[in-house]
Parts: sequence; C-alpha cells; structure tokens
Amino acid sequence: MRSIVLWALLFFMGVNTGGIPNIMQEMSSIGALAFFSAVVAMLGTFVLAYPLGWFVSRADPASSVAPVTQRRDGGGLRMVWDILKEPLVLVGIVAMGLLLRLRTPLFDWFDPSLVTYLLYGLLMFVGMSMVQQRVDFKGMFSTPVVLLLPVCTILGSWLGALVLPLFTECTVKQSIGLVSGFGWYTLSGVLISDLGYPLLGSVSFLSNLFRESLTFFLVPLFARLGERYLFPSICIAGATSMDVTLALIAGTFHVGCVGAAVYHGFVISLSVPLLIPLFF
Repeated sequence: MRSIVLWALLFFMGVNTGGIPNIMQEMSSIGALAFFSAVVAMLGTFVLAYPLGWFVSRADPASSVAPVTQRRDGGGLRMVWDILKEPLVLVGIVAMGLLLRLRTPLFDWFDPSLVTYLLYGLLMFVGMSMVQQRVDFKGMFSTPVVLLLPVCTILGSWLGALVLPLFTECTVKQSIGLVSGFGWYTLSGVLISDLGYPLLGSVSFLSNLFRESLTFFLVPLFARLGERYLFPSICIAGATSMDVTLALIAGTFHVGCVGAAVYHGFVISLSVPLLIPLFF
C-alpha cells in the first residue's frame, strides 16, 4: 500500500510540474542544477564527516585497517541494472505525469491540494513502517561520536549548498532548502512544491534522487579504502541510510554499523519535514 501511495504521489508531482508555465524551456537547466546541487551537498557532508571517522580510527588503530566485507557482484550489466532500475522507474513515473499534463487534457481538473493529501498518507505509512520494524537502538551509542552523524549530514549539506548561489540564480535560502531533503527525494520534492515552489520542487526531487544514486557508487569505493570511511558513507547516504542504502552499507562494511546507520537515517528523516519549511 505504501508503494502505491508513493507512485501516486510521484505521478501527480509530475502532473503538477507540467502545469508550470514554460516548463519545457526550463527542463534543460533543471537537470544540471539538480546534479550540481547533489554533488556539492555530498562533498560538504564528506568534508565534515571524514574527521569523525579519522578520530575513531585514531583512537582504535585497528579500525583503520579493519577488513571490510567484499561485495560479490554478478555480471557488470546486471550490477548496473540493479543499481539504476529503481531510480529509473521513479523518474519514469514522474515523467509520465508530466507528459500527460502537457500533451493531453486529461488533467485539466487537477488540484494541487491532491498532492498534499497524498503526502500526508505517505507520512502515515512511513510512521507505521517504523513501528513494524521494531528497531532496537540499544548499544548503538557505544561510540559517542555516532550522535554527531546527523549534525555532519545537515551542516555538511548546507555547507555545500553555499556554493550554489555563486554559479546559479538560486538564493542562499533556496539553495539550503533545496538540499535539505538529504536524499529523501519523495518528500523533499513534494514538500517544496506544496510550499509554492513547484519548479524548485522538481529540482529538489532530482537532486536528492541523484544523491541516493551516487551513494550506491561511492559506498563500495569508500569501503575499500578502510573503516575510517564508514561515517562518511553513512552521512552521504542521508535519510536513506535507514532503508534503501542500509543493506549496501552493512554489506560493504560490517553488520555492526547497522545501528549507527539506522539512527542517522531516523534522525535525518525526522528533520526533513521540519527544516525545509524554514527556507520557503
């Protein structure tokens, strides 16, 4: 049921975007801005998170050279498809709604408030999912610096966002709000659109989707470089460290990091709907 609500939400987000005047002329700039914002947000996050990993590895020298689990990937094309299929499907759903709004009269009746109701429904199912998982957070704070992981993600993303006004027309507030989805593309895009910025909502959706996709490529690379890259891997994953990228992080590092990853993703997920409205 949660997936159905999610797909409906993305579809009508595309329909909503299709109602923006001159949207096709804006499309070429949306993709470039989204990718650039994802890269600078992840870079800023890495800059703040890496010292934590270095501090822990220095306190425990063995951790800096601790063996990490090697991924046993299948064929190259199969691996690429497994990584890209979900992002491609989600983008395809949004694109379908966009094209139907632009090319047909089927959605002349569309009311943007429908997106708001679907968003509320999705949030309800997310809460139900958290209860069903019954995650035990005991013992995850054996390393106190774990508490700082969400802070690194939030401040690091904002630090990277400060670069955007230097190269784009975005204001500082818009730039920070744009990256404040921290990888939760379904919520950030819809929330920003619902706040009256549908174009920026589309950019935010793509930006956070790019962030998740890039995480799938970067985490295995970081894992091969050593345990000190565990914290940066969790932080660049943003809100997805508790769900979509959790298995990847645990598989490339070790299962002992699951508690930290879930805690980080949980706190970041709670912060997204609180932080984004502050900037719009």
